Amino acid sequence: MEVVVQGESSDVSSKYTLNPSRICNEDILLCVDVDVESLVEMKSTGSNGRPLTRLDSIKQAILMFIHAKLSINPDHRFAFATLSKSASLVPIW
Repeated sequence: MEVVVQGESSDVSSKYTLNPSRICNEDILLCVDVDVESLVEMKSTGSNGRPLTRLDSIKQAILMFIHAKLSINPDHRFAFATLSKSASLVPIW
């Protein structure tokens, strides 16, 4: 990738090249609050006609996020933590 930077005080342009680099691996922790309020139905319905809950929306968002991150770098690692009356951790390394 080559970017041309033009100086403000002169008409001389200089070239800056950006060296390619590998995207670093990430360890990602997703924490979800799964109390009783997450099971409340929302006003919209799903593709099958049944009402969606907040937890359904959270699941869809997590799946979209994971697919996007894995398409960028398949070596990312994920773990899930849930909070309700107690906390639990599920590592998916």
